[in-house]
Amino acid sequence: MKNLLYFVTLLLFSCGTIPTNKSLVSNFGYTQGTTYNIRYMSPNGEDLKNDINRVLQQVDYSLSTYKTESTISKINRNESTKTDSLFVRVFEAAVRIAEETNGSFDPTIAPIVNYWGFGFEQPQNTDKELHANLMKTVGYEKLQLKENLLFKTNPNTQLDFNAIAQGFTVDLIGEELQKKGINDYMIEVGGELKCKGYNADNMLWRIGIDKPTENLQENRFQAIIEVHDMAVASSGNYRKFKVDDQDGSKYAHTIHPKTGKPIQTDLLSVTILSKSCMEADAYATACMVMGVEKSLKFLKKHPDLDALLIYTGPQGQWLNYQTEGFATISIYQER
Repeated sequence: MKNLLYFVTLLLFSCGTIPTNKSLVSNFGYTQGTTYNIRYMSPNGEDLKNDINRVLQQVDYSLSTYKTESTISKINRNESTKTDSLFVRVFEAAVRIAEETNGSFDPTIAPIVNYWGFGFEQPQNTDKELHANLMKTVGYEKLQLKENLLFKTNPNTQLDFNAIAQGFTVDLIGEELQKKGINDYMIEVGGELKCKGYNADNMLWRIGIDKPTENLQENRFQAIIEVHDMAVASSGNYRKFKVDDQDGSKYAHTIHPKTGKPIQTDLLSVTILSKSCMEADAYATACMVMGVEKSLKFLKKHPDLDALLIYTGPQGQWLNYQTEGFATISIYQER
């Protein structure tokens, strides 16, 4: 789901150089149905793209629903209950966040996402009986991990980590770079990113957050922030939606796990900052499901998270809410 849940573009600024024993290395490519952009200050200019690609392959073989022989695909087809270390890390985080958000984030929503045409299978006809039957398979409570084996109470329950896997991939690449002694980097996968240390100008990494508009504008940024040792993830519904063939109405890509229907909300976009990109990724999705009021209450209970919420007011005007921490790192905001 996450490869279709990438809307707020987060871009890197500043690519200059300063005298140092480190050199800026840039790696670009494709993964998980999207792109990645990684820049890091490397001793002697060593290029670690092969190491990065190895990490990306490990994630694919564990978590990709597009690979038929991945761990998650075999579990979804009930061909295996055996997990692996990457799967376990993501599954445990997903269940914990599902519990924290009262099910607003749920990794078992895949069949309903496919039903509405946003998933990894072809969309089904919008048949009410089919929808009701699919909803019986949804619920993270239907899964249990025992000694690295995953069991289902409903054999038709399916997992989809796309709303968390890209953030996890960012974290995993960060771990790999730090093993190699690299502590100055910007890692972006599908719009989710993590920054640590400083860029080639010996300045904090600057990240632009797009306005929640259907089309990119020349003056595109709602905010620009300076990020240090922090992950950033965003979610929104303003660029990814389906259009009904019958009446032309639009419905959003974010599906409410409790109703199995696209959400209707005044919340246009959510940007979450956290130490973990995996967590920021999942929390951003959960906030889109929760809406403005519930998200505000949730954020007040989680002071370890910083956030920017953009939403529409009663007269259709744009309003925003930002935590104190977000305001501290913001160097530009459009009013």
